Amino acid sequence: MVTRIREELGTSMLLITHDLGVIADMCDRVCVIYAGQIVESGTTEQIFNNTSHPYTVGLFGAIPTLDMKQSRLIPIDGLMPDPADLPQGCKFCPRCKKKKPICETQEPELTEIGDGHLVRCHLFAGEGGE
Repeated sequence: MVTRIREELGTSMLLITHDLGVIADMCDRVCVIYAGQIVESGTTEQIFNNTSHPYTVGLFGAIPTLDMKQSRLIPIDGLMPDPADLPQGCKFCPRCKKKKPICETQEPELTEIGDGHLVRCHLFAGEGGE
């Protein structure tokens, strides 16, 4: 119903949620935020079909599925950083399974990896990428 009203009135809607099912159903564009920064942004299709930032990958990995063969969800290791004492470099670095040395000292910029699909990660940037 909300989607129909939004379309009929030609308005935008800002939705803040952790519910990826709601996002898939209601959103055209998605911004994934970690420690107050956008770490991945794109169309819903880009984010769901080409999940790229390690944090976004972790979020999707923690979703239960009907065909799940394991008894527990896969959490993202570690804890969120203290907002008053954020780590130097990439804010997700202390929890990242794919971190590189550059991640500990240099904050990555948003890098376009597709038509409007942006990722804040050295894995996709020229200076620290693959």
